[in-house]
Amino acid sequence: MVSEGYDQAGSSAYAVPAREGHLVFVTSEDQIREVENSPIDHLSFHQAMEDRLKVKYIFAGFEMGPIDPHDAVPIRVLKTLLRANIPNLRPRIQMAIEKAFDACMNDGKVASNAEKPDFFQATRKYHRQALFAMLTSHYFPHWTHSLLALGGAMKKIESYLTAEVTQRLIEIQAGNREIPSDGITWVIEASTTKEQRAVKRIVQQVILVFFASAHQLPVLLMFSIFRLCEHPKYTQPLITEVETMLNLPETDHYKSLPLLESFLRETARHDPLDSLSVQRKVLKDFTFKDGTHVPAGNVICVPQQAVMRDPRYYDQPDEFLPFRFAAKESNDAVQKFTDLTPHFYLWGATAKPW
Repeated sequence: MVSEGYDQAGSSAYAVPAREGHLVFVTSEDQIREVENSPIDHLSFHQAMEDRLKVKYIFAGFEMGPIDPHDAVPIRVLKTLLRANIPNLRPRIQMAIEKAFDACMNDGKVASNAEKPDFFQATRKYHRQALFAMLTSHYFPHWTHSLLALGGAMKKIESYLTAEVTQRLIEIQAGNREIPSDGITWVIEASTTKEQRAVKRIVQQVILVFFASAHQLPVLLMFSIFRLCEHPKYTQPLITEVETMLNLPETDHYKSLPLLESFLRETARHDPLDSLSVQRKVLKDFTFKDGTHVPAGNVICVPQQAVMRDPRYYDQPDEFLPFRFAAKESNDAVQKFTDLTPHFYLWGATAKPW
């Protein structure tokens, strides 16, 4: 229905009935820029996510709002602290991937984390339950949403994290420098106000990061592996590129992998996890400069899957062309996987990437 509406509307906005109100899709760069630059008390990303994900019930009571109105905590965790620690994390991640592949190739089973098997089993169960709850909650009355507490899995995760966060806060207060450098510590470090540093709030924020980490990017990597299996002829060029890079001085590692960048970007374009992007709940009646009027209570968004299959923007849009985004005559990537550009809305809009 979304793609059909896109084809019929051309560059005009169009609406699709939703369970509550309408999804109003915009596709022109001018309208998308208006959405990006609109005040948050008119068009709200937070409220769109609250409605769609049932955040309060899925993430142990977490509520968006005045405690961290501009998402400073997750932004600092992901854009600053995670990036700074990638060189230290890379060998551990590589080892975990190698072990998982070896296990899958040998007997098809991947061993759970040996240190905390119960906790990691609970996290896997929680992710499945959370996705199911999000997809089904819209079909039931609001008063039933409190039943989405996800039972034992979330309680086990919350209990473990509460004890761990409490202990780390004590150690930080005592000046202990031997605290693990991981997602829990980064959330604590990024939380600067009294409200943000409450144990319950930190636990909720960590659970939210846990969920996000098992959502879009892992599924993208799964699709990438599937595409490599489907198109094995592209495996060797990617291996050669990585081997060439690893022979460079360490300071130049991972800075230029145009074929891999293109492969990941094309996988995301061809198989996006979500058909929607740049989602905003309309809190007050909103009128675009071209006269398009959207009443309060609806959601404005971009039909990213339809846009990324549009022949006006991509040649042979239905074909998987893994090196589509790599330069034809050099090894410099035309566009990196993480670049924010028009007509590629995996990361959101260009001005506000969410």
